[in-house]
Amino acid sequence: MEEYKQTKKGKEGWVDTLGNVSYSLAVGSALDYAAGLNGLGILASRAYATGMNLPTAAPYGKWRNFVFEKTRTTDDSSKLRKGLTDLLAFNTFQVPVYASAIAVGSLISEGKIDLDKTLDGARNLAMISPLIAPTMGWYMDRLRGMFNLKSAAEKAGEEIQNAR
Repeated sequence: MEEYKQTKKGKEGWVDTLGNVSYSLAVGSALDYAAGLNGLGILASRAYATGMNLPTAAPYGKWRNFVFEKTRTTDDSSKLRKGLTDLLAFNTFQVPVYASAIAVGSLISEGKIDLDKTLDGARNLAMISPLIAPTMGWYMDRLRGMFNLKSAAEKAGEEIQNAR
């Protein structure tokens, strides 16, 4: 049984990585453009973000699981509660990662870190996070489902049940 749990955890990590990277490439490019990066800056930012997402995506999936469990947000919770929980997880994890991608993108395209663009990018992401966080969470959970894995809310419910 323990070996099965380890296999599921490893599978969850790579599924979360697939979801995070693919979502970030699509949505992040539009955000980079809105932050004022040129084509080379967008390419550099997305390359860096992918490099950042590869090692941080699985921890973000675990962070989502943790936030859902600590806020006691389960599959039975309302859509609003699930969305707000995803918003909390996203803004405490993804916004700082994204800010570093903008900083590197501006460094490569302009020869210096443009703090204004970095802060604008982080602010833009935080402002649209009420749309991005729940859709990214939904997307990651659907991918988990495609691979017979539990959503963050389902895992939280299971953990809460097991703690009783």
